[in-house]
Amino acid sequence: MSDKDRDAVADTPLNPALKRTTDTTFNTDRTTPAPIETASASGSEGKGWPLIWLIVAAFCILLTVYLAI
Repeated sequence: MSDKDRDAVADTPLNPALKRTTDTTFNTDRTTPAPIETASASGSEGKGWPLIWLIVAAFCILLTVYLAI
């Protein structure tokens, strides 16, 4: 094999499917607002969850004590 043949083979990638390409699937000219700017929640939303978790935890502890005795 000559040196010219070896150089020509080295220029080709090992996997042709991995060649660099430009992704044109999405339009990058238009920007959208951040998700935090479009989220909405009321001021009292979610305030009951700590009480619910306290009741669930107390029930689990009582059930564990009952089953352990």
